[in-house]
Amino acid sequence: MNKRSVTLIILAVVFCFSLVAANGGRKLLANTAAVSSGAPSIISYQGFLADSGGTPMSDGSYSMSFAIYDAASGGTKVWEETQSSVAVGGGYFSVLLGNGSCTTGCPLGASTFSGTSRYLQVTVDGTTFPRQNLASVPFALQAEEAKTMDWSGLTAVPAGFADGTDDGATYDHVVTVAKSGGDYTSVVSALNSITDSSSTNRYLVRVMPGVYTESSLVTVKSYVHLRGAGPNATVITSSRSSSTPSNASATVDLLDNGRISDLTVRNTGTSTYGIALYSAETSRDAVVDNVVAEAIGTGGTGHYGAYWNDAEATIRNSTLFAGGAVGFGTAVNAGFGSVNISAGFPQALIENSKLIGGSNNFAENCNDPTGTGFGMQLSNSSPFVRYTYICGGYRGIGLYTNGNPQIQSSSVKVSSTSQAFLFEITASGSISVADSGISYLGNKFTGAGTGLRCVGNFNLGTWAALSDGTTAAAACN
Repeated sequence: MNKRSVTLIILAVVFCFSLVAANGGRKLLANTAAVSSGAPSIISYQGFLADSGGTPMSDGSYSMSFAIYDAASGGTKVWEETQSSVAVGGGYFSVLLGNGSCTTGCPLGASTFSGTSRYLQVTVDGTTFPRQNLASVPFALQAEEAKTMDWSGLTAVPAGFADGTDDGATYDHVVTVAKSGGDYTSVVSALNSITDSSSTNRYLVRVMPGVYTESSLVTVKSYVHLRGAGPNATVITSSRSSSTPSNASATVDLLDNGRISDLTVRNTGTSTYGIALYSAETSRDAVVDNVVAEAIGTGGTGHYGAYWNDAEATIRNSTLFAGGAVGFGTAVNAGFGSVNISAGFPQALIENSKLIGGSNNFAENCNDPTGTGFGMQLSNSSPFVRYTYICGGYRGIGLYTNGNPQIQSSSVKVSSTSQAFLFEITASGSISVADSGISYLGNKFTGAGTGLRCVGNFNLGTWAALSDGTTAAAACN
């Protein structure tokens, strides 16, 4: 490791404070969290290692030592431990201070923070970063009397607080996935360990920062919440793909009453189909929230950020992107795909999100010359979409067979590729768009169907009102 070009960024997980220090070509931006677990106590500590150009350090195991002093320089070392093999993936790592090989001031606990000032020093494979002044949270370890709160003795406890997590849900069990220091190092292993989840026995699976590469399907079961540390901080990735658009092609499978939030799901499969998020026969009680779902393998002919099969699951505050499939006018890169092969028309709910399909990037100007991208590709499906950006290189929205997708207060765009059309309807279904911004250059509609309905829409470029109408010939001109 080059000592003159190492950058270490420490990421927060629970109660956090910020630390900033610089020393020549090195810098340390730090946040941490204290976790009381009786005696001894531990401190959860997550971080990101990169070189001076921001490139993540190579995956592998690194020796790290952590020391606490009573002064910013010099002074007395009050505690120290070494963790000789900390796993680093994609630059990210996670440790629990207090779980390593302690050499000074053992164990880590209330006495460690008995003074008025404490400073943390971090060393990674011989590179020592400047000490950082610890703020109030670790000092809470002194409060030995403040043991775990018994909620049963309180009145008017807000819903969702009983498990110590203010997210509106109560969890009976919490499982932690981390590169080190957690219950599991694999997301699949953590989820597969859950065999008894139910409406009265809910699970929260917390995935700490890092890139988690999985070869088996990540199945989010009913009444399980899979939650990361934020999109791009927690990344679950696989190269799973197959010849059918099923969970055999997917990185993550969402079951009914399951929930996924605050992470990135990536699929890099190169076979015929590659899918980031898959869901089948689910209700709106299956929820995706604050998620980046991307299918970006090079090759294949069908990539989907999310693929819903007979599913009505809810998607909020998320970005769905697909790119990389090859074949002008035949391959599909769809941000969102929905089909129904049984009966009825599933009505997925999509809010405040981005649905982008096209070339292998997140460009929102729909300038995609490959002619493969769909914002939405639907068959026998009637999703309800609002406050959402829909962008396709080949089709903004393609509706095949039947269905009635409803787009409200959103933006719908398509590229200027000569064979690109904003809307395509091939049968007796209809696409309804209301109070939305529309952008296309010449090619508004194609297909044998005529059911395009527009009310109160406007041109995204000029803000001029577009025509209202209930047929393809008259609507959204």
